[in-house]
Amino acid sequence: MKVDFRQIKPEGTEFKYSESSDDLDLTVAGVEFLGPIEVELSGSKTGDELIFQGSISSKAELECARCLDRFESELSSRLQFVVHLIEINQVQDSADDDFVVLPKTAQEYDIGQRVREAIILELPLKPLCSETCLGLCPMCGTNLNESGCDCMPDKTDERWESLKELFD
Repeated sequence: MKVDFRQIKPEGTEFKYSESSDDLDLTVAGVEFLGPIEVELSGSKTGDELIFQGSISSKAELECARCLDRFESELSSRLQFVVHLIEINQVQDSADDDFVVLPKTAQEYDIGQRVREAIILELPLKPLCSETCLGLCPMCGTNLNESGCDCMPDKTDERWESLKELFD
């Protein structure tokens, strides 16, 4: 996914990309991407600065953290950054993730790593098939969304009984 600086006009230029998760090296445990990663990016040029902003979207199959069922989810994220072109002898590393410093001789920039990071950051830490998911029974492993079970909850540890009396 490379942006060619020579194609950018002062009034703005639209870019569209479609890459597979394999091409972007997107391998996340419990996540399977069901289609390509779609990127719509607009770039404009003002002097030695190139301003980019756009959106990323994809569809993925995730594993529920409570019941372990697989479900589909739409992922979408925003992408924005500025490329500053400077003389070769002034190039230095930029600590800011939204600001890229490149030599004036650069003609393209690979946005693949930025897209990959944006998708990974968009993935939920605890994916749930629904907010009301009951999960699995801790005793027998039955999916409580599909059927109930007759398991009795574990008895509380007797060492905590005196502490429980304080709250009664």
